[in-house]
Amino acid sequence: MLKIYWTIFFLTLGVFTPPAYAQRGSNAPPSVFVENVQSREFSLNIEALGTLEPNEKVDLTLNVADRVTAIFFDDGQRIEEGKTLLSLAQREQVALVEAAEATLDEATTQLDRVMRLSKENAIAQSEVDQARRDRDNASAQLRAVQSRQKDRVLVAPFDGVLGFRMVSVGTYVRAGDVVATLIDDSEMKLEFAVPSTFLRSLKQGTPISAYTSDLPGETFNGMIATIDNAIDPITRSIKVRAILPNPDQVLKSGMFMQVTLKTTPRNSPSIPEEAVQSVGPDTFVYVINDINGKKIATRKQVQLGARQSKYVEIISGVETGDVVITEGIMRVREGSEVSITDPSSIMPEVFEENTRLAASGSSPAGK
Repeated sequence: MLKIYWTIFFLTLGVFTPPAYAQRGSNAPPSVFVENVQSREFSLNIEALGTLEPNEKVDLTLNVADRVTAIFFDDGQRIEEGKTLLSLAQREQVALVEAAEATLDEATTQLDRVMRLSKENAIAQSEVDQARRDRDNASAQLRAVQSRQKDRVLVAPFDGVLGFRMVSVGTYVRAGDVVATLIDDSEMKLEFAVPSTFLRSLKQGTPISAYTSDLPGETFNGMIATIDNAIDPITRSIKVRAILPNPDQVLKSGMFMQVTLKTTPRNSPSIPEEAVQSVGPDTFVYVINDINGKKIATRKQVQLGARQSKYVEIISGVETGDVVITEGIMRVREGSEVSITDPSSIMPEVFEENTRLAASGSSPAGK
């Protein structure tokens, strides 16, 4: 758009400028736009595709078979670690626990009795040892039946959100039947494949950004957590796992994500892409130097690096602070004088004023 206004501006000058002004302008140095060489951050951007997985995921099952007597959760409920979710029939198991407790109490009482007799040397040591073994066996038996009782109660192994409930009260469940699925979505795992040629650029802690068409306009930031230990011999790529925080729980398992990794960040001199001129395999820019009060254009060969956001990295040739020509290069020659123009002079409102001044024989604004 700026180039269009610039062209119309000079065509207008050619039509409306008086002969004296036109004759003076024909010998004037060409007008150019310039920009300082500035240091900008560049990085190697690697793009990939991946799928989200929850931080933790488990199918909730029971170790025993029986009928469901109570359910303490709903579909999609967010729960905390240790919450009781479901209970199977407990009558028989409660009775077994009570019997084991009674056996332990009796064994403990018997051990106390023989210990008192042992102090009076009224009983053999072997009977004391037997009483102690009976007490220990009864204690172990109680722990065993209590453990089996716990197997009949399902509790949440970690904080998370539940999926659909797969059973109802009265359902007969077998060992291993899935009751519900629990996931920890406080943070999400994003797995994707990266070509092995970028292996040296992959490191734990490397920042990434990801977005999905399911949530347009939102970008999610994270970092690489794990790099696989082998390269796929078929695709010649390596799997990478990144962690994305999910405090608002908007990311869902299974989402398809587009990933960008920024590796090897660095600050380098940069110039606009339009300032670069290519001659065969070589690239050049015009640098402005002050010589005897004149703006002289000098062509310099440059070595280019990465391109990013309409700017190109300069490896060598110019330094930060140099002034390079960005517009009007076609009228510039090596060692020629140029006139630096403010780009704002060709903005629409300024252009209209310049046209009016040119028609009246006055100098245009910005000159």
